[in-house]
Amino acid sequence: MRTTNPIIRKTISLMTIGSILFLSSCSKDTEDEQEPIETPPTSNLVIENTNTFASIKVSATDFDYWNSHGVNTAETTEKIKTLCKTELYTVLKDDFDFVIFVMNNANYPANMPTGEYVHVKNDTKGIGLKLFDNTASYGSAGKLQGVYFLYKNNIDQGPIIHEMTHRWANWVVPQTYSGHWDNVNGILKSVSNNLADIELYLMGLIPASQIKDPESLAIYNDSRYVDKIRIPSGLDAQKSFNSLVVVLTPTELSETEINNYKTKIDHITRTGATPIGYQNLWEKTNGKAVLNIGNLNTHKK
Repeated sequence: MRTTNPIIRKTISLMTIGSILFLSSCSKDTEDEQEPIETPPTSNLVIENTNTFASIKVSATDFDYWNSHGVNTAETTEKIKTLCKTELYTVLKDDFDFVIFVMNNANYPANMPTGEYVHVKNDTKGIGLKLFDNTASYGSAGKLQGVYFLYKNNIDQGPIIHEMTHRWANWVVPQTYSGHWDNVNGILKSVSNNLADIELYLMGLIPASQIKDPESLAIYNDSRYVDKIRIPSGLDAQKSFNSLVVVLTPTELSETEINNYKTKIDHITRTGATPIGYQNLWEKTNGKAVLNIGNLNTHKK
């Protein structure tokens, strides 16, 4: 019969207890290490003192990039998504139908258009676009409809309305220059024009029965325009649109620049006649739509 020395048995028991305590301690340390450490989001977004628009100071390299690359390539679209997720929606609520990036340029950069539009979501039938929703990849929970770039501070000269109209038009009948018109005298032919009847219809501001001008009727009756019943209809469609203006600049904005942006935003958002030489959405749509920009403190998280 084998017996165990009491001293040895006691030593083994102490070692066992020590091992359990050690493993327990290691397990706790491991669990502690796995707990995520939350850090507050950081953003370079600055709400300017007028509370009307925001700005982001970017590097000279990034500023040059945005001034020389079209926004509808795969690379730039991904950069825009990152810009929205990391700079905008970390500070502001998901309250905006459109985000408008304005390059702080005195003149248009070489080989770039006045502006460019990026589709984010389409939940409207009858405008020539499939239904889709890419809002999550931009950091929006479903509100954001589109993002566009303007390459000069000409907010109240028409491009802002022209690019916004690309949300709905022209995707119904192919034209020489995609997304625009060959003959319809609307905002998608010239920024100096009011919205044509077909543009008002596609935007949901009038019913089909009110399309009167011959060029608009020609588009509406074109055999290539199929599935032309707009849903939601002109009775139910959205008429008031919230937009966020974000100025991209390589230098701090001066007080003169800030006030200049505010003045132009006041022009484009007003309801009623605008001073000669300036434009607003209310006038361009014959009082049927309103553009809201500003009061950013109410949109902060």
